[in-house]
Order: sequence, then structure tokens, then C-alpha cells
Amino acid sequence: MKIYLARHGQSTWQLEPSDDLDTPLSDTGHRQAQLLAAWLADHPALDGRGRLEVAALRTSPLKRAQETAGYVSRALGLPVEIQPTLTEAPFHVVEELPRAPAPFEPVPAGYRLPERYLRFREQAEEALTELAELSGQVGGPVLAVTHGGLIKTLLRVVAQTDLTCFQIYNSGIVALDWKNGRWRLLHLNLWDHLPPDLRLT
Repeated sequence: MKIYLARHGQSTWQLEPSDDLDTPLSDTGHRQAQLLAAWLADHPALDGRGRLEVAALRTSPLKRAQETAGYVSRALGLPVEIQPTLTEAPFHVVEELPRAPAPFEPVPAGYRLPERYLRFREQAEEALTELAELSGQVGGPVLAVTHGGLIKTLLRVVAQTDLTCFQIYNSGIVALDWKNGRWRLLHLNLWDHLPPDLRLT
């Protein structure tokens, strides 16, 4: 069971932060999304065993994700449906994570994760559960267009740790596979479709 998680293209908020958390793609973001869609339509080979195929497409309801998913939907000839649990957190997730004093040292005793992060982590777990169920229903891989904070939190759910942070690039793809009773991280930041100058965070 394969789940692909694509971050949206660059948003206008990333160029000029504002109080509006639902901003559209920038010109660069549109280009990233177009390249992502064209690459996916070519069903690229990820290794010697198979190609990247998509049986169903889901997106966050936020504009930047819907615009990115629209390019992918048209390129693949697949309908796209909104999945509310793919929505980004309304806060900067990394600031909520625990910090250890040094590598391999424990977090100070008594530290408690903020409630809003715990709620968002539950949302990420629910999102992954929904995608896994959808993959079972359609009998193939599912692609979800979502956000950096959601993808990183979902990976922490899979790894069962809140001490790890990940860097997710605009229009980069994370690939997960459920096999033999465990999740496997197959790829982090697939970006073969992007020239170096468009590999942005």
C-alpha cells in the first residue's frame, strides 16, 4: 500500500508573510506545480521495480494545495477530492516541538507538548488513516497534495517520535509504503521534476 504526499508549490505567503493563511501559488509555485504534474503524467520509474502510478488524488482545501492538485488532476486525468484532514496547521509547527540539550540526550523531565500540537498530530494520524483506507478501496497508490507542516507531522506519527524534524521542499514528494505490518519511508523529497533553481523550501 503506497501513499504519496506532495507539498504544494511555493505560495505567495512564502514570499511575503501575512495574516492570511490561505494564499495562492506564486508564479514560481505555478511553475513547480506544472513540472510536478508533467512528471507524474510520465509515470516515472523510481527504481528498478516499478513506476510511480496514482489511482486516486486528494488535496487539502487550502488554495495553494488545490491549485497544485488541479495541475496534477488535469495531467493524470483523475478527479481530485478535498480531504479536510490534509489542512495545514494555523501555527508554525516546528516551534511546538521539544528540544533536547544535545544530540542523544533526553528532553528535560516534565516537558509537555502543547495541546494545539497534540491536536494537529491527531489530525495528521487521521489523515494517514483515511489515505490508507482509500488506497485499499481503489486498489492502488494514493497521492495527497498537502503542506510541509502536515507532512512532517505525519512522518513523526509514523516514526513515533516528536524529536525529529524534516525539510520538505515545495512540490517535493514523500513516499510511504505499508508492508509486512510496518510503514516504510521509501523516498523523502522526490524532486527529479525540478531544476536546481526551483528546489525551494
